[in-house]
Amino acid sequence: MRFIFKAVKNTYISIITILALPFALVFLIMGRLAIYAGAYSEVSIIVSKIPFLFGQIVRYYYYKATLQKLGKNVTFKYGSFCQYPSARIGNRVLIGYYNAIGEVEIGDDVVIGGFVNFISGTTQHSFEDQTQTISNQKALGRSMITIGSDIWIGSNAVIASSIGNRCVIGAGSVLVKPAEDQSVYAGNPAKLIKKI
Repeated sequence: MRFIFKAVKNTYISIITILALPFALVFLIMGRLAIYAGAYSEVSIIVSKIPFLFGQIVRYYYYKATLQKLGKNVTFKYGSFCQYPSARIGNRVLIGYYNAIGEVEIGDDVVIGGFVNFISGTTQHSFEDQTQTISNQKALGRSMITIGSDIWIGSNAVIASSIGNRCVIGAGSVLVKPAEDQSVYAGNPAKLIKKI
């Protein structure tokens, strides 16, 4: 019985994969032909809205073709998207629902809850010039943040700084300073709770 179930499951996934490939190809072409900076992000948002297992497969192949790196066994749940093709994601990564992923490198064996926002550093915008509105001041640029391996990030966290290996970031935390290896962080701003 177990053999039959596994065969049916594998057949189902194969059929869904074959059906998803043309969609992934269309979105890949749209992403590659992007003529302005926000186009990649907008195409990624469209891809994020495809539901069910079908959508997860489309997202996997789209990002496999467009990101700098995408490992094996990576799942992007509904609503999650990468803003820039410079993102790098390792193996066995589960990205929960409605995540926004900026310039980030994610290691292996990472579980990310829903509604997590990975912003590209803490100094993206200038606000020093008192003679101009903040919206008219120049952007300072993005910076790559690194998420280590063996990580669990709780829902609704904001990640603006790097995380070492084997860490837990509590739900709702705002991480603005680097998290040390083998640690639990929580709070706003996130603080070291304990070593593990």
